Amino acid sequence: MQQIIIFFTMVSLLTSVNAQSQNTTIATDIMTIQGASTKSPLLGQSIVSFEGAVTAIVRKKLAQDLATGFFIQDVVGDGNAKTSDGIFVAAKLTEITQANLAIGQVVNITGQVKEINHQTVIFATNIVATKRHHKIVPTALYALASDSDFSQTLERHEGMLIKFNPKSKMLITRNFSYQPPDRRNNMVISHLRVNRQPNQLFLPGSAQALALLLDNKQRSVVIESFVKAPRGQIPWYPDFGTADSNGENSNYLRVGDQINDLTGVLGFASHKFRLYVTKPVTNANFSHNHHRTTAPDIIRGNLSVATFNVLNYFNSPFGGNANPMGKSRGATSITEFILQGAKISQAIIALDADIVGLMEVENNGDNQGSAVFDLLTTINNQLIPSKRYVVATTLEKLSPESSAITNKIIYRPSLVSLSKLISIPMPQQHAPRVGKESGHNFMRNALTATFNIDGHQYPLTVSVNHFKSKGSTCWEDVGLQSYKDPDLQGSCEHFRVSAAYYLGQQLAKIPGHTLIIGDLNSYAKEDPIRVLTGLKSGHSVQAARNTFVTKNGDSMTELHLDNGATISDSFDYINTVALKYPQAFGYSFAGEVGTLDYILASPSLTALMVDVTEWNINSPESPLLEYAKKYTGKMNKFNDVYRSSDHDPVIISFKF
Repeated sequence: MQQIIIFFTMVSLLTSVNAQSQNTTIATDIMTIQGASTKSPLLGQSIVSFEGAVTAIVRKKLAQDLATGFFIQDVVGDGNAKTSDGIFVAAKLTEITQANLAIGQVVNITGQVKEINHQTVIFATNIVATKRHHKIVPTALYALASDSDFSQTLERHEGMLIKFNPKSKMLITRNFSYQPPDRRNNMVISHLRVNRQPNQLFLPGSAQALALLLDNKQRSVVIESFVKAPRGQIPWYPDFGTADSNGENSNYLRVGDQINDLTGVLGFASHKFRLYVTKPVTNANFSHNHHRTTAPDIIRGNLSVATFNVLNYFNSPFGGNANPMGKSRGATSITEFILQGAKISQAIIALDADIVGLMEVENNGDNQGSAVFDLLTTINNQLIPSKRYVVATTLEKLSPESSAITNKIIYRPSLVSLSKLISIPMPQQHAPRVGKESGHNFMRNALTATFNIDGHQYPLTVSVNHFKSKGSTCWEDVGLQSYKDPDLQGSCEHFRVSAAYYLGQQLAKIPGHTLIIGDLNSYAKEDPIRVLTGLKSGHSVQAARNTFVTKNGDSMTELHLDNGATISDSFDYINTVALKYPQAFGYSFAGEVGTLDYILASPSLTALMVDVTEWNINSPESPLLEYAKKYTGKMNKFNDVYRSSDHDPVIISFKF
């Protein structure tokens, strides 16, 4: 609502300024208007008069972020790096048309200085196009030692035609994709580094985490087109997603890529600096710092385990078993379903892990007609017999699940034998209703398999988990925080703490080595991970209130009462990826990266571990490359592993 108010404020101001009759007009220049601070020194004063050359024309508003008008720039400048030479002039389309403006044309402007959404804007009362023309050369943007932070670097160039060249060191931190607040596709780049989710590196709510949050914001720039991008297209990168002579996608973007010689005018809207691109780019404008690989870069042992969230693999709409909840979240056509299966199966084959935990598989059984059987058939048809998988099943009754999706385990019987399979019922929350939150919350069971390994004394237990989503709501999100998220852990962090605590307790009862794998929906320093790996002495976290666990599939036992519980004990699992690669990431959200998927190992496995890695085939890629066509128009889709899901798989190798 605030953005809408801002835009209509611009429109109403434009109308009122045109209607004003001012007695005093100050002859000045753009640099004086912009000044050397965040606000114009001429703000609120009488009408100003100045001239500049047109660098970009906006004939149609871009949602609430860019009104009709044009960018102009002083033809000489003042040589002062601390003042911008450019500015945005808000004008009606009729005024732009009457003036017959063209790029490079020098115009005389009379108008009033306003600050709209922290951007200096001129509301024109008179536009006079001259017969002079001047080609503005883009200014290469660099940070100065005197800049307090990168946002000051950007502020010094607000309104100017700029260029990010190699020395600007701008990296993609959010790939081209749909951004809900903006309601359109765009991309985010960051100065010097990819932005890390603060809780990936620091304790939630800590001074360091909040400082990193601010730093991420200050070094980021949204890359925009002047018009809303058509589905499946990047207007300023027309070759994106096109096939090369081999039929492969060589025109792609990845998080971490450096962007070079990207030219546009710099504006500010909705609390973010935005570069509106004026010159198209090609693949040559990107340096791939984080190259694609066709298989994970890992040193192999004699046994490997992987985890992979496969992003709603559903076969019930295409002749598979019925979904128990009557839902379908995956492909919407047989063409999409075939491509989805091809991409996922190729990724699992390339992973080449001996035990694989799968999340977000349709919960419609294990037999023929189920989603997991369908996926396994596609995989095994491409493998030699010794490499083929089977689904972990048992004749014993497993705890039931009321969910459209579930966790599964596939493994190679040629290497390990299944000793026991159980489904650990995870905590449920049944708290009082508060506001729109019902108080009733659930999460998927922990599918837990114990394997015997030939020649090794101790069994290996692999527990596959999918903790409650950050995008859900639980009682604490409303009852304690009023939907606010002060520590950036997302929703339901207390419920995830309950899950971690209970899971750790149950797995402690199983002898031998243990791996906790799966999508724990928590960044590396967040409370649930710290419960499983280690809370510092004197530290504690809070579990959710009114949580219960089922026993024997029906009776319920209370885990924690009305006040929840303060958890100060932890279970000393090893975060294997963080141990070897502290900067690793496997998920990207809102321009920040981190890890949500884990392989946590009991200390007994440390000496047996050979290697571990995130295989970055999904999180760095644009979501436009996913199998779905709904938001991508006629864009090419590729039968490869890239963007086979939104989460990256993780794989670990051992020498038993």
